[in-house]
Order: sequence, then structure tokens, then C-alpha cells
Amino acid sequence: MTTAGERHGIKGRRKILQADVPGRPNHAIHFWEIKSKPGSTVERLERAYLNTLAAVDLAESIGKQIAADNRYTEQGRQGQHRNHILHQGVPVFHQGRRAISKAKQELDEMRNRLQLPKADPTDAAGAIARMEIRTWLRSLPQGERDKISRADDIDPQIRMAIIEKPAAMSGVAETHIGVLKDKALREAHGSLIDDIAELETAINVATSAVEAGRDSARIDTGLSPQEFNEAAAPIEAREQVPWLRKGKVVDLERGVMREPTEDELANGVEAPNLEEFNRLKAA
Repeated sequence: MTTAGERHGIKGRRKILQADVPGRPNHAIHFWEIKSKPGSTVERLERAYLNTLAAVDLAESIGKQIAADNRYTEQGRQGQHRNHILHQGVPVFHQGRRAISKAKQELDEMRNRLQLPKADPTDAAGAIARMEIRTWLRSLPQGERDKISRADDIDPQIRMAIIEKPAAMSGVAETHIGVLKDKALREAHGSLIDDIAELETAINVATSAVEAGRDSARIDTGLSPQEFNEAAAPIEAREQVPWLRKGKVVDLERGVMREPTEDELANGVEAPNLEEFNRLKAA
């Protein structure tokens, strides 16, 4: 049955468990409110988010079934539930973490492409003109200078003179310079800025669920964080992480490069060589 939220494109819930349990932590998470594009990193993060909720719900359901089974002692019930979580839940949380890690790398690459427009370094006359503009701005009373720097229709040459040098060179307030830089970035990289904001949000939402889900599962096992990490480590290590190079899978067993499946693309690690792949895989 479709919920009202889902009809409006909202998925998930406010807390990692569907309902509060007396005496048990129920971590807060974020709703998923992003419309994901098919095949995008955001869609892979959405899948990690929803898969995490499904894994948590399944663990809760299995726990209830085991608790109602009179064949087990209390210790046996705990062992059965723990076994399910470690071998069925841990891989899901691990895949979610991998998807988030990949998304963060992509986010860093996108941020590195954000560059303020720069003046032509060979234009000596333009450089002198902008220096004179800064000298003129410094000579103005603060109120007049603020009026110029806050103007919506500020002259592009005046804006460049302001943003290319430290605030002390023009006398313009740091806050005004920040606004001018944001406008310049928006003009130069409008869609990229929107994509960065969307990916940042998707990473935060997916992380809230994956980390809360993993810790909720850990609570069900009765293990401490250190004990849980130690028990999960060999299971996570067995999870196959595909090596991607230029968008292709490097299939070491067959000695070929081939097109990745959807899951391989989501969980793979892009690296130029095997040494870098092993380093990134272990990160």
C-alpha cells in the first residue's frame, strides 16, 4: 500500500526502526525526498538507503520469529538472531558504506571543478584598471562602498576587481565578497552547483540510514561496537569489490576488461592500477 509520503516522492521514515521499543535506542534518520535519475550516483545512494531499511525490518521480523520459537533456549535465540544479522545484514550495510564512499569521492571531484572565473593574465591593461578600481573603492566611505558591492547589477569588471584579491585590497566586507563569489560561481557553474548540493544531501540521508541501521543491528546482536566490528570484518572482507578502470570492470580471473553490471558499477572502485585499487578498497 502506497503511503501519502510516497505519493509525494517521500520515502523512508524518521527513525531506523518502524516503531519505538521501550528501553531500546531508535536512532533518528532522514526521509528520502530526492527524485533520483536512473543510473545516477544519487539513485545508487537511494538504493543503499532503502536496502538498509529493508535489512533492518527483516532482522526485526526474524528476531520476532526466533523469539516465538520454543525450540530455542534464550542463548540459542540470541545466537540464531546474531547469525542472521552478521551474514544477511552486514553485507547490506557494507555495500551501503561502499556506495557512500564512492559518492564522496565523486563529490570531491565535482567540488574540484568549481573554479571562480579568472581574469586574462596577459591583459596588463585590465589588471591595472582593476587595481585602480580597488584603490577607488578603498577611498569611498563605508556606506557608499557597501552600496556598490551589494548592487544586483554590479559591473562585471568591478566584481572581478573585488573577488580576485583579499578584502584588504578593496575594503569590501568579507561577507559581501562571499556573496559576489557565490554569484560568480553560480553564473559559471550553475548546474554543477545544483548537482553538488543534491549529491551532498543524498550522501547525508543515505549515511543517516546506513550508520543507524548498522548500529541498530549491532544492538540486536548484544555485541559491543568493537566486538561487532571484529565479527563483521571477515564477512565484509569476503564481499567482492569490482575493480573499475575508465568505467570498465577489470576481470582479473578472465584477464579481460568488460562492461560492468549495475551492481558492479554501484559497488566498484575506480582506480588506474592494481596497487591503487587495493589501497582504495581498504580505505
